[in-house]
Amino acid sequence: MQLTMSTTRLVSPLLIALGTLQPKLPATRCHAGPAMLATAAAAEARECVPGTFAGQIEDAVCLVYGSKGTNRVRKSLRALSDGVDLDRPVGDSGHAMMRQQANSYIESLTAKPWYDASSSKWAGKLEKKWRVVADELKKNLADTALDQKGNNIWGGLQSDRIEYGTDWKTLPLCDRTVWDPTNSALFPKTCALLTKSKVPLIEAFFAKMPPKTDIKAHSDMCNFVLTSHLGVDVPEGQCDLTVGDETVEWRNGKVMLFDTSILHSAENRADVTRYILMMRVYHPELSALERSAMQLVFDCLDEPELLGDQEALSEYDARRRELEAMSRRAWER
Repeated sequence: MQLTMSTTRLVSPLLIALGTLQPKLPATRCHAGPAMLATAAAAEARECVPGTFAGQIEDAVCLVYGSKGTNRVRKSLRALSDGVDLDRPVGDSGHAMMRQQANSYIESLTAKPWYDASSSKWAGKLEKKWRVVADELKKNLADTALDQKGNNIWGGLQSDRIEYGTDWKTLPLCDRTVWDPTNSALFPKTCALLTKSKVPLIEAFFAKMPPKTDIKAHSDMCNFVLTSHLGVDVPEGQCDLTVGDETVEWRNGKVMLFDTSILHSAENRADVTRYILMMRVYHPELSALERSAMQLVFDCLDEPELLGDQEALSEYDARRRELEAMSRRAWER
């Protein structure tokens, strides 16, 4: 078995994969190998119901990473399988937007709307070289054949995400640490900058917001991931983002870092389209082990057959690194 990456996604799988499968988790069963089950059964403090899809994923997590240090990830999976959502106020201001909502979550993570991007070295490096990204985007936007050359260029979101409207579009570059082989080759300088800047990247994509549009207040329903924006073609003074009780303007060459599990909204009042480079990074309070375990959960959801392949699981880390390295070849040429 070989791990693969879907190249047809329209919305971030990281933010919807768990929630999308929520109704199936308690009932769906996978057939793992006996050796894997024997090993996983020895794990302490099991969280999920044995035999369910969630239980089989927990088996895999315990087999690959052990039970110690993965408890929060496994508790998250159990909450999801039980349909227990997170809905709580943030702080004590009572502001209507200061609320965190999630169906995929780790409950003990700190919740705050905004983070100081300047405290992250990678953000400073992106700001210094932001014109590299802006120039490459401008070049590709000028290419009338971009739609034919690329993959899912300016794809929209699922129709049920009514908060976004119909005009918010994305151009994917990286999905859960794996580069899109087609689009990354069109943006080699941007991909190289993200890598050289050591952005702790899970996802990366360009997002455009047409003139005179807005995004209604909503949550992205996942609290273990933060979102970052780099302004690359912004009509300054006419575009802003509200997260919780604070509104911040997008600026060209500036990085923003915030928690989209907290209610947020956006507006473009200008007569021109706003373009940003959007990135997802793990919440800073997640350990390296928890991040790896969470990635395994995503891969099991994408490829359930992985649960029954003990050889693939025993080589999981090595195979994942190889997959990521192979995906970089598209833009490293």
